[in-house]
Amino acid sequence: MSTNNATKAYIASLQYTSTQINLYVPTFIMIFGVVGNLTNILVFTQRALRSKPCVIYFLVSSITSFMSLISGLTPRLFQSLFLVPDATQVVSVLCKLRIVVLFITRTISSWLLAFATVDRYVISSLDVNKRQMSNLKNAYRCIIVITILSIIFWTESIYCFDVNLTGTPQPCYAKSDSCRIFNDLSQSLVTTLIPSTIMFILGLCTIGNIRQSRQVGPSLTNTTGSTRRGHGKDEQSLTVMLASQVILLTIFNLPQAGQKFYLTYTFYAKKASSQVALENFVFNVVLLFTYIPNCIPFYLYTITGSLFRETLVKLVQHGIRHLKCWN
Repeated sequence: MSTNNATKAYIASLQYTSTQINLYVPTFIMIFGVVGNLTNILVFTQRALRSKPCVIYFLVSSITSFMSLISGLTPRLFQSLFLVPDATQVVSVLCKLRIVVLFITRTISSWLLAFATVDRYVISSLDVNKRQMSNLKNAYRCIIVITILSIIFWTESIYCFDVNLTGTPQPCYAKSDSCRIFNDLSQSLVTTLIPSTIMFILGLCTIGNIRQSRQVGPSLTNTTGSTRRGHGKDEQSLTVMLASQVILLTIFNLPQAGQKFYLTYTFYAKKASSQVALENFVFNVVLLFTYIPNCIPFYLYTITGSLFRETLVKLVQHGIRHLKCWN
């Protein structure tokens, strides 16, 4: 009897802690995320930046991050703060719509950062032909392709996900064994591990290009203006901004990837109620982790990107002048 009571108390404590986390953490993520992403969109659409391919990736990534926050956290916040029932947990259509939008936007956001890493790699190359691959036309092509592929890939969620499920971390979840295994592996590989691996490898290659260009010396950069522009202050600032976001994305997304692999590996194992409660708690915590990369980029850009700060300051000054004119 004492063992059962201890188990019940342990499960109750996990549930209480999870409730408190879901009450406060999403609120801060949503506030900082909405403000940050909307500001990113305003800054990246300024004339001084929008002609750069890497900035286009940042811009669309900010839009998809905003959509991820709205689709993923809004129902949870309304339920926690205003006691409004989460309709996505009981209405099948809303459940499917939320999951599809969330998965698509997250996948697009991750892969756009991978493409931005490709852009940084080619723009840092000493090969003129490679540097010419960094252009707006290719950026728009990549955005269109990854958007279409993401939509096609995640349409399976319309069939796989449903509401009022029992024995799952959330009421709105994959409804069959095959769907759960497929979605767990897909989120781990397609949304996290594959793009993160691309970012890591090309990040190292970019560092190699930068070192090589420094070893060549100033004589080469003085002979061609394109090389000078490619390794100019603005491009270096964008590279630092991207590197900081890649590190952030990897740190906060890898825990969910590991947790998904664990769930897949132990899918058919018999588990005690306390083990299930612990896994559900970890599921909710690492799920919140995945929203942090959608929330913090603006603040990272402000700290690490001199070009971003300069454009932001000019935008604020422009807004202040307009306010003075109206008054």
